[in-house]
Amino acid sequence: MRLGDGQSLALSPDGKWALACRGDKQTDLFLLPTGPGEPRTLKGHDVIHNAARWFPDGKRLLIAGIEPNHGLRLYVQDIDSDKFDAVTPEGTDGSAYALAPDGRTVAAIGPDEKAYLFPIPAGDPRPIKGLLPGEVPVAWTDDGRSLYVYRGGELPAKVYRLEVASGNRTLWKQLMPPDPAGVEFVGPVLPTPDGKSYVYGYRRLLSDLYLVEGLQ
Repeated sequence: MRLGDGQSLALSPDGKWALACRGDKQTDLFLLPTGPGEPRTLKGHDVIHNAARWFPDGKRLLIAGIEPNHGLRLYVQDIDSDKFDAVTPEGTDGSAYALAPDGRTVAAIGPDEKAYLFPIPAGDPRPIKGLLPGEVPVAWTDDGRSLYVYRGGELPAKVYRLEVASGNRTLWKQLMPPDPAGVEFVGPVLPTPDGKSYVYGYRRLLSDLYLVEGLQ
């Protein structure tokens, strides 16, 4: 079923709304109903949206974006008001971050390329124990005690469950397509909170070799 025009960003927790932005104007956000209803335009801000996720309460959005004359960081937007606040410093990595199940913390890579737990509302971040250089957080477990983390450059991609309180880590999955020919990169990796399912992407580069005869 076609919902409408735009670039898809995220589906609401209850599945009733799809968040989208305009490809030609990525500062505009709108909600498309997946059933009966009318599209809703969210109050605008001068932020180019790179990515967005819903809070578990379905009332707020966690947005990775760039304001004019500023670096990329994470923002919280209330969908029913004009409230819009930055919760991480400029230079935060907006390609991989994980919102805790209670909506009070986001795990992300800071401008110094180190991993932190950033509180919501904004406050003093805490370093993430046990997360190694180059690894990124991609999701929380459903009990809010551990993070799924991995390093995108490894083949196969090794995904670990990292216990936040202790820094202890256990290997959860090694991910690689059944046919590894030409695979250069595995990611993104998106486990479900209960760890029973997951999806992942990968980049493959293939080439052909030709034999040419009779050249003069």
